[in-house]
Amino acid sequence: MWVKLAFRLFAREFRRGELTIIFAAIALAVLTVFSLSSVTERIGLNIEKKTSDFIAADRRLSSNHEFTENYLDIANQEGLETASLLFFDSMLFANDELVLGSIKAVSEKYPLRGMVTIKDDLEGLPYEVRGGPQGGAIWLSEGLFYTLNVQVGDTVELGAGQFKVSKVLVNEPDAPFFSLAGNKRVLLNYADISSTQAVQAGSRVFHRLLFAGTEQQLSDYYTWLKPQLKENQNWEGIKDRQSPLGENLVRAERFLLLAGLFGIMLAAVAMAVSAKRYCERQYDPVAMMKTLGGSRQVIRNIFLMHLGLVTGVSIVIGLGLGFILQHIGASYLAQFMGTKLPEAGAKPWLLSAFIGVVCALMFSLKPLLDLFDIPPLRVLRRNLGDRLAVSKMHMVSSLLTILALMWLFSGQIILTLILFGSTLVVIGVLFAVSRALFSFGRKLGLSPGSSWSLAIATLQKRANANAIQLISFALAIKLMLFLVVLKNDMITDWEMQVPEDAPNAFFINISKQDIQPITTFFDANNIIHEAFYPVFNARVNAVNGEEFARRLSKQEGEEQDENAREGVNREPNLTWLDEVPEGNEIVDGQWFSGGDEIEVSVFEGWKEVLDLELGDTISFLANEQRFDAKVTSFRSVDWGTLKPNFVMILSPNMAGKIPVTYFSAAQLESEHNKGISQLLQRHPTVSMIDIKSRLEQAQAIIAQVSLAIGFVLSIVLVSGALVLISQVQASLAERMQEVVILRTLGAKGRLIKLATLYEFILLGAIAGFVAALVSDIALLVIQQQLFDVEGRLHLYVWILGPVSGALFVASIGYFMVANTMRQNTQGLLRKLS
Repeated sequence: MWVKLAFRLFAREFRRGELTIIFAAIALAVLTVFSLSSVTERIGLNIEKKTSDFIAADRRLSSNHEFTENYLDIANQEGLETASLLFFDSMLFANDELVLGSIKAVSEKYPLRGMVTIKDDLEGLPYEVRGGPQGGAIWLSEGLFYTLNVQVGDTVELGAGQFKVSKVLVNEPDAPFFSLAGNKRVLLNYADISSTQAVQAGSRVFHRLLFAGTEQQLSDYYTWLKPQLKENQNWEGIKDRQSPLGENLVRAERFLLLAGLFGIMLAAVAMAVSAKRYCERQYDPVAMMKTLGGSRQVIRNIFLMHLGLVTGVSIVIGLGLGFILQHIGASYLAQFMGTKLPEAGAKPWLLSAFIGVVCALMFSLKPLLDLFDIPPLRVLRRNLGDRLAVSKMHMVSSLLTILALMWLFSGQIILTLILFGSTLVVIGVLFAVSRALFSFGRKLGLSPGSSWSLAIATLQKRANANAIQLISFALAIKLMLFLVVLKNDMITDWEMQVPEDAPNAFFINISKQDIQPITTFFDANNIIHEAFYPVFNARVNAVNGEEFARRLSKQEGEEQDENAREGVNREPNLTWLDEVPEGNEIVDGQWFSGGDEIEVSVFEGWKEVLDLELGDTISFLANEQRFDAKVTSFRSVDWGTLKPNFVMILSPNMAGKIPVTYFSAAQLESEHNKGISQLLQRHPTVSMIDIKSRLEQAQAIIAQVSLAIGFVLSIVLVSGALVLISQVQASLAERMQEVVILRTLGAKGRLIKLATLYEFILLGAIAGFVAALVSDIALLVIQQQLFDVEGRLHLYVWILGPVSGALFVASIGYFMVANTMRQNTQGLLRKLS
């Protein structure tokens, strides 16, 4: 019996629009979460795919000795794609010219991610391919063509084998950003290694395996692999690379995650406001039903069924609209980026539906339970039950629900607590500001008949409702300010890492006698260049005699053994200098004292990595020569300039103790190409590293991240607007009553319209000011703790917040009530009835 009645009431209220607000709020929650989580997941997958090109795979395993066969066997069983690489140095001979080349032998599936750039001849145009040379052929970098005086099609001796030069090697996806290989690179088929006879027992070679597959496949494989790894074998992903690219990838993921959290908060605010308002509008119907003999159980079943029906329908519609929105947005982004975005998984669907159900229960259930306690006497005394309008338990449960949802969505408790805490501060400050404002407004004594007077009087009259509106408006503005500022700061910071005047070529393997003629050439051709630095490689073995533990993988989320000392598993480039180089600043300690003891100045980023203190002794191994150096200072280094920088600089008394070469950096233009080629021919031991293509690749990724952030920002902006619409719509009935009363008392239409506009302007300006204040302070914490950038205040936000808040709230609010202003009094009375 009650089911039939419930459906009839549901259809009646749905036609009257009684359920519109709560329906729209749940649909908004689902739509926002789905669109944000789906788009951000697809963008994140695309960014990760693009950055995986930098290592030519999803993961790679490196070793100084040969791998056992079961490494690849198990990987193939897990369904992973694999490729094998071997690096070694060997002599190349042609036309009576002999040169030492850096050989990379690759299997047929190389690269697993990205493409190899080649040319058919020296004058041809570069193009991309997947794969390496065929058996019996090799690809040479351009510098080797000049050094060996060969052309495509010629034969070159490599070790004991003879190979046909088939292509000009321009770039490999996993080419090191800085390498001593320079322009003496050779790509060889893996099957041809034995024919060179260059790899023998005891040869200095470097092995690498590449892997590509799903994250689950890679995780399962690494679970098996980890116990098999030797101390000098490293499992890496893009996040393990100590480079600006790896850091920017992490920042991008965190930013997209932050945007998703903002969507959760906006959806929660819209749901809480609309659910509370809907239940308040049912007080009279419930009182009437009880008066007519309806039992508490029947009333409870009816409204819980209404809630279930609204929740189910709104979730389905929210998912549908969210799918359409994310599909349109992703298609636009894919077209703009010139790529195809990977499809999102099941997570956005499940997460959105789950959040829709949770929001409906947690933000509606408590008001509904309060609704069942409405006394029947309310039909005679209309104020009975109003004390239920503000429930402390509902507020606490709503806040805890928002906190839990944010934590569930992010998985990062620190980020969640920062955003949640700043939101609570906004709420507290706004309550204090609104109370002070309304108290001050009573003392203004503005003239009767003034629109400002009426606006302030209206604010005072709806003090509690306006406080809730202020909170909703301020939260929406705060979240949008967060995204605007972070987007501007992040993109600016990333672009500064690749400045326009950055060098685009490194010159390495320079002997001391070559410095003067190369300097003369640079000066004669007006080529801007850096100083010539002595450089050698050395392994950091120990600190104060304590050796380092095996390096672990950040990509797999491993944690270091608490009892083991963490080090760095690479040989850094070292130099010695008399003075602190440009772009470096001593942050702790003193520059070299000039004594007999070898001293070292360390990049401050390695202070924590190596757990260093001033006065510690670092043990190095350069080739077979060991030496110690005392830490005397820590330096900040601006790596973004791309100019020569060093993690460790030794004192000048190191000169003469280790064989070195020199290197420099220059800014080349296209007209310098021919002259540079002739220079390299005259100095065959010198190598040039052209990093222009690598910079362009990095800048392309930054551009994609910037576009993705802009799209996410637009979604959050629309979500914020919908929150404001739902908030204003909840007060339309009360505003209709006010308009009727004012018109009855003789108020003119212009006065009412201006008063309404001024009311929204004041609300928006106050909300914007508080949002700017709290968001800027919270941004200081987030930038430092989450994005690892220097936090700073943003004075423009203090102006942007109130101005944008006033315009945003006034435009949306007035648009929502404009139709009410245009209706005549008789029409408004019919609607109110």
